Amino acid sequence: MTEFSVPALRQGWALVRFRHVYKIYRIADTGVVALGGVDFEIREGEFIAVVGPSGSGKSTILNLIGGLDRATAGSVEVEGRDLGRLEEDELTTYRRDRVGFVWQGTARNLVPYLSVLENLRLPATASGARVSGSARAPMELLEVVGLADRAKHKPGMLSGGEQQRVAIAVALANVPKILLAD
Repeated sequence: MTEFSVPALRQGWALVRFRHVYKIYRIADTGVVALGGVDFEIREGEFIAVVGPSGSGKSTILNLIGGLDRATAGSVEVEGRDLGRLEEDELTTYRRDRVGFVWQGTARNLVPYLSVLENLRLPATASGARVSGSARAPMELLEVVGLADRAKHKPGMLSGGEQQRVAIAVALANVPKILLAD
């Protein structure tokens, strides 16, 4: 398994940096420009909101930062590494270890046949960490989101808001450097 090595960030360096980023989606013979020369930086500890009308590229930006998609041109750097230059196994490691995702649709966040607690243990299992039957971290996360009493429930037994709160806990389970919420 490949490690996602992280160069040391110097004081004031950007955690995320977009340099002249373009993303063009091909639909048949037509190219749809989702991003056209975007430049910005996000520093460690910053909280930002990307706002704009539907179709303006908000989800595309999140997908690029999350390593789910690659820029057509330009560079997307996270912690000093250009995500566009990473091999697929390095991107997988990056997504697993460095990024937490919370999606708009509740069905995309949780495995429906697993209990809430099992969903919370899944990120540690995917990273190869040993998870005991009495792991406290998942229960602590459920307490933080106010759902410790729902640990044995399946996602379908929860309201949409409760599912999203569990999704936030799951996204935080591996203590990611970056949390993306669409």
